[in-house]
Amino acid sequence: MKYSLQALEAEVNREARATTINILKGVVFATPVDTGRARGNWQVSVSNPINSQTNINDKSGGSTINKGVKKTLAAKKSKYPVFWVVNNLPYIEELNRGTSTQAPAKFVEAVIKRVENAS
Repeated sequence: MKYSLQALEAEVNREARATTINILKGVVFATPVDTGRARGNWQVSVSNPINSQTNINDKSGGSTINKGVKKTLAAKKSKYPVFWVVNNLPYIEELNRGTSTQAPAKFVEAVIKRVENAS
């Protein structure tokens, strides 16, 4: 099957957006919850990572996901977007090492692997 450059660019964009959204949903829901601050600090950016924290407590994760999906979908016209899903809380690494009984160690890596395998 022959693809035009425009069709290829559109497909790459679609896949990048879908992968980003799936990773975002996965890490938000896998993040242990106490106050909801760790869940509320997952952020999506395009081209460059975000280096700031938010003061949002989002126990359900819904608001965080909605915000990230909106940011991801806004890049629909980008040819080859590079998305960043980041959490800049100082203790997110500790949570990912398994310090909470609510989530296994390396839950972030597990989400990424699951999304990769589903593609």
